[in-house]
Amino acid sequence: MASVEVERVRRLIDGLRRDRRTHPRHGRGEYSRLARDVVAACEALIESECRHDVPALARRAVDLVTTALRYVDDSSGVLGDDLRALMAVHARACPAAPPDPKRLAGWLEKLRLDGPGWPDFELRDYAAALGEKGRAELARRVQDRARTAEPDVFGSTPFGIRVLREQLAEISGDVDHYVAVLAENLHAAPQYRKIVDVLWNAGRAAEAERWARRGLEIGNSVDKGKLRDVYVDLLLERGATDEAFALRWQLFDGNPIKTNYDDLRRTAERIGDWPAVRDKAVSRLRDATAGQPAYADHLIGVYLDQGELDDAWQTAVDHVEVLFDSRWQQLIELRQPIHPGDVIKPWQRLVQRRLDTSTDKYRYGKAIEMLRRLRDAYRAVGDVARFGTYLDHLRDRHKRKTSFIAKLDRAGL
Repeated sequence: MASVEVERVRRLIDGLRRDRRTHPRHGRGEYSRLARDVVAACEALIESECRHDVPALARRAVDLVTTALRYVDDSSGVLGDDLRALMAVHARACPAAPPDPKRLAGWLEKLRLDGPGWPDFELRDYAAALGEKGRAELARRVQDRARTAEPDVFGSTPFGIRVLREQLAEISGDVDHYVAVLAENLHAAPQYRKIVDVLWNAGRAAEAERWARRGLEIGNSVDKGKLRDVYVDLLLERGATDEAFALRWQLFDGNPIKTNYDDLRRTAERIGDWPAVRDKAVSRLRDATAGQPAYADHLIGVYLDQGELDDAWQTAVDHVEVLFDSRWQQLIELRQPIHPGDVIKPWQRLVQRRLDTSTDKYRYGKAIEMLRRLRDAYRAVGDVARFGTYLDHLRDRHKRKTSFIAKLDRAGL
């Protein structure tokens, strides 16, 4: 019975072979379902007496799907998810039935360095199966590749080799060696964060803090957010509350956007100073909005989070033209149940904007949904006749949009 089940799974995997001449979009759903069936079948085998067959089966499935993805349109990412699931099954199967460690090392090397860029994997998932012998073999192979590899466009070690070296250092258990390898590529804040996490997890908080501070001095501000969060955590753990708060306030004061406001709030709440800071922070955001209307959306977001709906509405009314339609629609939906008369003109403005958006092929349907909500607002204030007048004028203004007029007729508007 065991061999029968293995043979059944092997036949399933045979179905993952895909003719490269097949249209890239043909049969994608069926192929994905088959890949998931293979995942489920391999997982079941891991729990059976056939567990020793799973590494080879899963590896073959991974190889077939990896090749198939070269010729399939996977813009949805579904097949990529299926491939990651197959890799996870393979990684899980290896400790239960370890393959030859040197062969495993060779396969992982080829996947990372000779493949098309997928699948991704973490060596930590294979640490037990590789063992000392497999890690040494993989390290030797990576070193050989590094000696002959051409630098990338940035003049650095190619990405795949760099990833394998870092992951080998990670599973070595030697923190200093791991940090040294990570420090060979300090071009962006996320790399500093890896070093900080390693040191912090090793109980070396002071060193982690120094590396975090160093990382915040380089690179662009976009990729520093997570590193800054870790740095603030380190400061708070050390009891340096004034320094942590000063860092948050300096960033918010220089660029009072909602993200920086939220970061300031979380830090101040941990310190216990938020009630005293809140009014100052909102005042700073108001001043910024007065000087630069583009900050209005950030101020509205703050007001909404605090339940100050009237202030949010008034800010929107004062800055009509700078807000996205999505923000206006959110505010209108909140305002309409209590103040339906206030939303009539904003709804009319949104309807017109939608009809003018020629690049949106769904604009007529969206406009009609807005018109229904506008009709509800007119009804709520007891003035349905004015809605009829408005609708007559709208029809006349857009009478050449025959598709829109037809949709209005079908909608009973």
